[in-house]
Amino acid sequence: MSSGLEEELKTLLVGGVAPLPDTYDMMPESPRPLKLRHNVCYIVMGVILNDQDEVLMMQEAKTECLGTWYTPAGRLERGETLVDGLCREVKEETGLTCEPITLLAVEERGAAWVRFVFLAQHTGGTLKSPASADKESLQASWWDRVSPLPLRCRDILPLLKLALEYRHQPSHPHILPQLYPSPFLILRMFLVCSTKPEELWVLRSASVPARLPAAVCSTHGGSILNPLRNLLQDPPKAYGILGVQHLGGDGEDGICLTVMGVFSGPEPPQVRVDSLSWVLVEDEELKSSIKKATLLPLYS
Repeated sequence: MSSGLEEELKTLLVGGVAPLPDTYDMMPESPRPLKLRHNVCYIVMGVILNDQDEVLMMQEAKTECLGTWYTPAGRLERGETLVDGLCREVKEETGLTCEPITLLAVEERGAAWVRFVFLAQHTGGTLKSPASADKESLQASWWDRVSPLPLRCRDILPLLKLALEYRHQPSHPHILPQLYPSPFLILRMFLVCSTKPEELWVLRSASVPARLPAAVCSTHGGSILNPLRNLLQDPPKAYGILGVQHLGGDGEDGICLTVMGVFSGPEPPQVRVDSLSWVLVEDEELKSSIKKATLLPLYS
């Protein structure tokens, strides 16, 4: 394994930023740079718990869901970072200030809808009362998750359960988006295969210097994971997010998701892109770090 690829892996495994390549291993014809509210939409959601494990909720003011309750969430605005968008939405809809603890999960339906779910803690402010109702929300309240409450959508219930489980027994290290610009929606593929006897292989690009494969995702529908699914006849059954890179702004509304997928078998699986190949990991410390990696859930 080349020193360049080793350094990239070590950086990503500790939550660092790895530069994006100048060329990509897979990409649609004439990909267009992403522009928020035009050909990409990011949603930020905050799950905030108090000392009694009650969850912060806000009452909807929108006509189509008037009076129902939901966790604070909304669309990212142009020029915002994901954390900036989270803090703005929580403040507008609940009256409280917050700071993120970690990403809990990423959900996606292609470039048209990518939701970043944060576990956050409130740091100040005053809980929004009915007297302060506006177009953002009618009021905010702490919910014990037991008392009857008309929800806008029950899709938040698994996320609340995930937040409570993480609070009491974290399933991955704290992962927050790293600031790094990208014009496209990039899938960096960290694919690992464990073979006997105790061998570990990583898929690499043929680029010089060597790096992990990277694909530009289409904005014309379909899952963000389509490049990964098209790359291999049998995609990994276990995968998740190792890191997120985003900045936002003119020409930089793209994002890079480092997705790690794990295989096991007598030999590494065949890939459908000739320029990619499997390389043996020989550094024992790096091998150990890869095996211990814990991942952020990606729901597709």
